[in-house]
Amino acid sequence: MLNYLPKKSVLLLACIIILVNQSRAGGEVYPTGSRQAGMGRTSVAMTDFWSIRNNQAGIALLDKIGAGIYYESRFLINRLSTKDIAVVVPTKIGVLGASFNYFGYELYNEMKIGLAYARSFSPYFRIGLQLDYLITSFGDNYGSTGNVTFELGIQSDVAKNLTIGAWVYNPVMVKLADYNNEKIPAIFRLGLSWHILKNFIANLEVEKNTNINPVLVRGGFEYGFNDKFFLRAGFSTQQEIFSMGFGLKIKFLVFDISAVCYEPDTRHLATGVTGI
Repeated sequence: MLNYLPKKSVLLLACIIILVNQSRAGGEVYPTGSRQAGMGRTSVAMTDFWSIRNNQAGIALLDKIGAGIYYESRFLINRLSTKDIAVVVPTKIGVLGASFNYFGYELYNEMKIGLAYARSFSPYFRIGLQLDYLITSFGDNYGSTGNVTFELGIQSDVAKNLTIGAWVYNPVMVKLADYNNEKIPAIFRLGLSWHILKNFIANLEVEKNTNINPVLVRGGFEYGFNDKFFLRAGFSTQQEIFSMGFGLKIKFLVFDISAVCYEPDTRHLATGVTGI
């Protein structure tokens, strides 16, 4: 596609791609949710609303209709922001969900539409599956690509206060473009969530991205006060080295905000509202 663009347009698109690579870490699909961001982006063993984007098995435990919105500003640049909206609906045969993700702006953007289904097969084991439609677009009529892939996740409560989760995104590595045989990376995550005390949760997980050689290790914790106010902190062995955040629950609404330190002088801001 780039062979047919004017030189100035090629330079512009190259700059955009560089920024995207820096913010997305070469095909990274970051966990969604300000709660997760504050806990070092640990997510795979958590069971909350934003499991619809992080490990669909987690929504199998939801028993009420829920909806949420999420906004994240990377490098505090609006053009590199991420926006999410999702809804989950419990039914007699399992929990259904739908989500929409948008990253970028008019000259370059990525969209992801997901349809999820999750079900518990015992009090201790659950599975979730999501079909994804991915759209990558270049502005000014330069074209777009569309791809179909899937995500699969499982969770198991191996003890009363310990949950293990595993999740895979795009294991078939669908092709993004014919140019340079570019493929969308596969991502694998494995982790645990330990409820050390009633109001204290500690998470640990590892991630392997086929576009990134080192294995990523994440950790985080959350402490709640009367199930209404929450303090969070987390770390990562690469890129996002430290994060912190807090949450506030008012009846059926949950407000979360987090800050993520990417490098010593670079920060992200993540905010979200969930209603269940």
